[in-house]
Amino acid sequence: MNNHSYNEPDASYHIPVLVDEVVNALRPNTASLVADVTLGDGGYSLAILQNMQPGGRVVGLDLDREAVERARQRLASFGDRFLPLQGNFREIKQILVSKGLERLDGLVADLGVSRRQISDPAKGFMFTGNGPLLMKMDMDQSLSAEQVINEYDENTLADIIWKYGEERHSRRIAAALVRQRQKGRIRDTETLAQVVRQTVRGPHVVKSLARVFQAFRIMTNSEIDNLRALLPQTLELLAPKGRAVFVSYHSLEDREIKLFMSAHSRPCICPPDLPVCVCHRRADIRIIGRSVAASAEEQALNKSSRSARMRVMEKV
Repeated sequence: MNNHSYNEPDASYHIPVLVDEVVNALRPNTASLVADVTLGDGGYSLAILQNMQPGGRVVGLDLDREAVERARQRLASFGDRFLPLQGNFREIKQILVSKGLERLDGLVADLGVSRRQISDPAKGFMFTGNGPLLMKMDMDQSLSAEQVINEYDENTLADIIWKYGEERHSRRIAAALVRQRQKGRIRDTETLAQVVRQTVRGPHVVKSLARVFQAFRIMTNSEIDNLRALLPQTLELLAPKGRAVFVSYHSLEDREIKLFMSAHSRPCICPPDLPVCVCHRRADIRIIGRSVAASAEEQALNKSSRSARMRVMEKV
């Protein structure tokens, strides 16, 4: 049910996933300050601002300096109601406090890679086309996928591919990468993809390619660690009745969010055989509904929404 409006006339920008559901969950008409911690092209920020009460503000945060500048220009008409900042959401509390902002009415995090980043071969995120093995969301950071692939030992590579890609051929692929780099440094996405194709073969090679590239992207950008750092800070920053909305695209992220929400929504953690509660613990959050997937209509219009899952929590 779409209770809020979202007007987006310019199709050149990244299309935000589940935008109506995100806006409805955040209830921006009752919010004074909302943080969009994965700003990108500013799609969520725009939708939130369009539906906020007069004077309501959005803080937009992104690792990518170019994204921050694009969003700044795109949302310039909102004046000081929109504050774009460059930074990592794992440091969200420090960043907001430095701006004199200590309480949020809402927060949204879309954990996917933007279409603009994926489609740029120079970023090195995809196995189609060719480009340098960077995979860096923040171009200022030192670590690149090239360093990981060429400098980590075989066992560590296998662990990365298995842990972050859930790829069952992880050990074979890691061994093949080590053999390949003995011939010369692996510097581009085409070489990485070729190694995977030669190792896996068969009808499932495309899935294996996607998993391997996902694994090295997650490792390079510390994505799971960053999410683990964001979740408790979100709880600290939210005002009572404030809501946080998380949109994830693979099971690793969704599992982290689900476990955090489950742990903090339980009022008592005493062993079940105790006759009375001795922990005196109170639930920190309330889980709002179940996870939400994109509708069939949205999936047909926006392929990136097919694996999206939205979860919502409200601070007690």
